[in-house]
Amino acid sequence: MTAWPAAAQSPAPAGRSFLWRVQSATGVLYLAGSVHALGASAYPLSAAFEQAFDASRTLVEEIDLAEADMLTTGPLLLSKGMYQDGRTFDLVVSADTAKLIADRLKDSPLSMDLLRPMKPWMVNLMLSAIEMQKAGLDPAMGLDKHFFDRATAGGKTVVGLETAASQIDRLDRMPEAVQEQMLLGTIRDSDAARGSLSTLVTAWQRGDAVAMEKIVLAGFSEFPGAYTSLIVERNRNWMPRLEACLTQGSACFVVVGAAHLVGPDGLLANLERRGYRLEQR
Repeated sequence: MTAWPAAAQSPAPAGRSFLWRVQSATGVLYLAGSVHALGASAYPLSAAFEQAFDASRTLVEEIDLAEADMLTTGPLLLSKGMYQDGRTFDLVVSADTAKLIADRLKDSPLSMDLLRPMKPWMVNLMLSAIEMQKAGLDPAMGLDKHFFDRATAGGKTVVGLETAASQIDRLDRMPEAVQEQMLLGTIRDSDAARGSLSTLVTAWQRGDAVAMEKIVLAGFSEFPGAYTSLIVERNRNWMPRLEACLTQGSACFVVVGAAHLVGPDGLLANLERRGYRLEQR
């Protein structure tokens, strides 16, 4: 496995955030790893986040949240996430998986009748949302939403690295066998799943990239195809826009999922390999 870049090799010193200053000869960007759903206890953020945001004219996020409200993404989710050819979830997945889901739904507000028209990746999204809610995490309090609201109120430029449609397409293009495997990973043990979410948030709060790397790589260990599609390829696609930030006169504040920063294929490693100077804040 490729070695970690020196800038993120060791656990973060006390008081560091999940935030890096990236310096080139001509520009600066601040790269923040986001947890897309947080609780009230995550706020207020550290001064490092606030200072980096205030020093930047442009907010760069995975998607421009102004274009991703449910009025626009809801119909797309329904059209992509639902079978249109007469198939149903319980007939596409194995009998064991269908029974596991049916048993799980006994303790949830969902029903098998509601999920039956859905593809496995859509069912996974629904169950993951329930697990986040049980863990006390709210997407409306996620780091990307927090800074999007502030950027909008402050008149900063907001740039999306991709669209909601492209994110949905990536999920929809995954083979159904991989979709089912990822779903099984989500539901295997609800208590463990909530524990993993808690561990992830704790690593983020401590700025602990090493712990975050272990969580991310363990989560994808059984799903190399999904890891390539959801992490590696997207990171590669984002690099030109990040490098463009490093050639302009004003700083960019970049907020993407923390999973995209860490590991041998992470943005930190990619930036380090290209010769940029990284400093955790």
